[in-house]
Amino acid sequence: MILVKVILVILVSATASLGNTLLKVGASRGGGEELLEVRHLPRTFLKPAIIGGIVAYGVSQLLWITVLRVVDLSLAYPLQIGLNFVIIMFIAWSWFKEPVSAGKLLGVLLIFAGIVLIALG
Repeated sequence: MILVKVILVILVSATASLGNTLLKVGASRGGGEELLEVRHLPRTFLKPAIIGGIVAYGVSQLLWITVLRVVDLSLAYPLQIGLNFVIIMFIAWSWFKEPVSAGKLLGVLLIFAGIVLIALG
């Protein structure tokens, strides 16, 4: 049963990270600040990447509801957020060519150390 719980949390993190990545792609393609103007909102929200991001993020929230039924919130939330940091940092580095500093890596390691302490407590 613990494996199923862990897999569910991983799926939540993966779909949330996918959603955020697609939102980034949609926000980065074409147009600039003017896309935030009210008259441009339909064009902004009808981008396939934006729609995909919203759908993926919605799926992650539906999975999250399932996680909340079977995993203690005090464990599930830090685990999910910690996984999000790792997944997003990897995607930002590999897809968007964002730099990963030693400080970022250390920060993620400290987050996971905290999650381990929470799980043991």
